[in-house]
Amino acid sequence: MKKLFKTLLIFTIAFIGMSAKSASDPTIYFIGDSTMADYDPAVYPNQRGWGQMFRNFLTGNINFVNAARNGRSSRTFYCGADSLWANVRSALKPGDYVFIQFAHNDEKYGGLSDPATTGTGTAPWVDYQDYLRHYVKESRAKGATPILVSSIVRCYFAGDTITHSGRHNLAADDSTLNYVRAMKAVARQLTVPFVDHTALTRKYAESLGATNAASTIYVPGDNTHLNPTGATLYAQLAVQEMLNQNILTGYLNASPNLIITPSAIDFGTSYVSAFSASKISVSGLSLSPSSGNITVNAPDCFLVGLSSSGTFTSSAQLPYSGGNLSATDVFVHFQPTAEKTYNDSISISYGSTTKKVSVKGIGLSMTNGVRASVNYPLISNATQTVSVPITSVDESWTGMILKNYTSITTWPTGVTATNVQRNDIVGGTWPSGDIDINSSRYIQFGVKPNAGTSLTIDSIGLYAGAAGGNGMKYRVLYSKSENFSNPVTLEDKTTNTSNTMVALSYKPMVQVAESEVFYIRFYPWYSGSATSKYLCLSNLTISSRVTNNTASGVNQFQNEKLKVWPNPSNGIFNLSYPVVSNSCYVEIYNQVGLRVYKIIIGGNNRSIDLSGMSDGVYILKLIDGQQTKKCLLIKD
Repeated sequence: MKKLFKTLLIFTIAFIGMSAKSASDPTIYFIGDSTMADYDPAVYPNQRGWGQMFRNFLTGNINFVNAARNGRSSRTFYCGADSLWANVRSALKPGDYVFIQFAHNDEKYGGLSDPATTGTGTAPWVDYQDYLRHYVKESRAKGATPILVSSIVRCYFAGDTITHSGRHNLAADDSTLNYVRAMKAVARQLTVPFVDHTALTRKYAESLGATNAASTIYVPGDNTHLNPTGATLYAQLAVQEMLNQNILTGYLNASPNLIITPSAIDFGTSYVSAFSASKISVSGLSLSPSSGNITVNAPDCFLVGLSSSGTFTSSAQLPYSGGNLSATDVFVHFQPTAEKTYNDSISISYGSTTKKVSVKGIGLSMTNGVRASVNYPLISNATQTVSVPITSVDESWTGMILKNYTSITTWPTGVTATNVQRNDIVGGTWPSGDIDINSSRYIQFGVKPNAGTSLTIDSIGLYAGAAGGNGMKYRVLYSKSENFSNPVTLEDKTTNTSNTMVALSYKPMVQVAESEVFYIRFYPWYSGSATSKYLCLSNLTISSRVTNNTASGVNQFQNEKLKVWPNPSNGIFNLSYPVVSNSCYVEIYNQVGLRVYKIIIGGNNRSIDLSGMSDGVYILKLIDGQQTKKCLLIKD
């Protein structure tokens, strides 16, 4: 079994991955923040949004779109450059439902409205209410039913009680800065159904007590975001209250037997004979009989296993007892055998109940095209080096500034220390209260195809770190949209050691058409109010395979003289090339641009031994006099 590509799970954001029954069926839209949003288990193994788990409580012919997004407030979801609300609003049709939850990020400016037009903070009785009214009125104008949902509590305890700030009331009194009361007032004013999720989750968390609530419901060390169990429990509380209010009756089941997340996996592109990997989580509640097996069956070219490094087959059994199955990971491999599109589903069965997880992917031949890359050294300037045929996008800063280039103390073992690029927030002071990204604070890089070509971005490598303190956090995302709609998360780095660089490596396998651009962004935030804290970056390399879109020029990017086999290989590669010069040599580079192997070659054939190196993707560079040839090596 070839162990290669770590998958980027592309979840349903806006309109991608709708659990579609029929276009004519009603659709439920969730709009809100990170406590409601979807998460890729490969990037966030211990975090889910309650909206993500809400899918498991749906029944009947209804669609569901979770458009909630990390870091958004009522203002930035409505006004953001990525058009989150505009996209939802344009898709609404009569009979749809819009569930509206905001407060966590609205509070970031201490209960006042952030004067910056792109700021997240809103005052509860002013801008916050105004934006809630916009959502309600604009939903109704499209024939949809709006429902206001107050935010879940934070795990802020004083003794046995959730504090007033944990209940989204920033003042000691019960009205001045109370976001829940402000939402209730809008619900009364506009006669909107209101689900007091704050009261429900407060009661449940307090019933557990501070210690048990933190371990049972929330992400470790995080008093805001939910673990898979907590997200399921909080979703169930909301469902029970909706049914009490006769909301979505006929479409909700408050006690499902099987709870599965995610409901869909898009593996994107994978090279034929290699594989992409992801996982699903399966839980069981009140199962009857009280002991037995849940069966997981995979379609052709997809395999399942119970450990990331164990045996993978077309079927797996999940034994349970006591009527319950605790959350269990099922690892999924997509291993295409042909260059085509795959679209099928994994079935999870228990008794007469069967649920499906849609799976899709694209098989791509790794023999077509030629290697190309862009490298941003980030040592003394922002100038990049481009390996044709590809075009780079200049580094840019939004809400951030380039501070300087300087040395940093600690690097990964075996890496030669260099200067790094230090990046600071505009104004130099990181705000307090940030629990997630600020959508208008980032550093951006990118690549795009030359005319007549297309790209497959198959590896990204860099060094990243923090300077000045341990509280720096950042998220790495990519998108092919200029407004960065529907981004995919590559990294969520919430633990960093000051003055330390780490190696980051990704294999996204993203196809970029001639008219598209691949953007990658770094979104930093800090754990509290602070100055002289920096996000550090160095040696970013974006690598791709370039193919020509016109038949007449198909050979111009092929290294027809250089042949390497077998590829993929367990480490021994055979190389064939008609040597021209007396000093022909081969260099091998890893994903972060570090040279790991060099050998002089003679004659037309040579063996290259990478068996002592880690599995992954490497770049072979052959230099023969004035000629340079490149190709991709896959070691598994």
